[in-house]
Amino acid sequence: MNTKPQFTSPLKNISDTAFLVATYRAMESQRADALFQDPFAAILSGEHGKKIVEQLAGGSKQSWFLVARTYILDHWILRLIKNEQIDAVLNLAAGLDTRAYRLTLPSDLKWYDVDLPDILHYKETLLKDHPPTCQLKYIKLDLSNLEARNQLFLQVAQTSQKVLVISEGFLMYLNPAQVASLSQDLSKHAQFKFWLAELIGPLQLKLIKRRWGHHFKAANAVMNFAPREGMEFFNPYGWTPLEFKSSLLE
Repeated sequence: MNTKPQFTSPLKNISDTAFLVATYRAMESQRADALFQDPFAAILSGEHGKKIVEQLAGGSKQSWFLVARTYILDHWILRLIKNEQIDAVLNLAAGLDTRAYRLTLPSDLKWYDVDLPDILHYKETLLKDHPPTCQLKYIKLDLSNLEARNQLFLQVAQTSQKVLVISEGFLMYLNPAQVASLSQDLSKHAQFKFWLAELIGPLQLKLIKRRWGHHFKAANAVMNFAPREGMEFFNPYGWTPLEFKSSLLE
């Protein structure tokens, strides 16, 4: 009697999704017509990231969405910092993001990369010989710790005039109540002027779960947040939507 092979996912925890994203950035950077250059992505993704992409169904062909997302956010970040005199960036669930190293930023800009201790220690160690282009600080904490989170938000608000918040690849892993709580905590501070918040829609969530849902479940990284009302979800929690771009259309 034949037995069905036991399912084994290349994703072991939620931080492995950061290796997946970094590998896609490294792949894009190698293209002759690359939309951006991230010389640090290959350093961070390493063999671990390559193996994750190789073992995911159609993994090497699924980079388009994350490439478009990176390109869109890069341009928004640079534009807001320049046009709105942003003096601090709060990068939530930063993972292996390298914008503080690869983007041309004001040297006096305060940039906070916030994420779990292990992933930030890994990034800090591998990039220790590469100076950031701004005043980068690693904040190692679990954003589900509400007390620690709010202490951080208060500290950043008290030492800044205009803060840009970024939550790339983060909100989708929360449930609506958690997103509402985060939105309210951020909106308490008048200094937090702008928030670049990535959203996925119900159809996109359905497609992701159909293709890779079992992998994300194995990594305890189940996607839950895909509001039917889109950006309007944030209206009751102190935020006013200003602009939206679709990765699909881009």
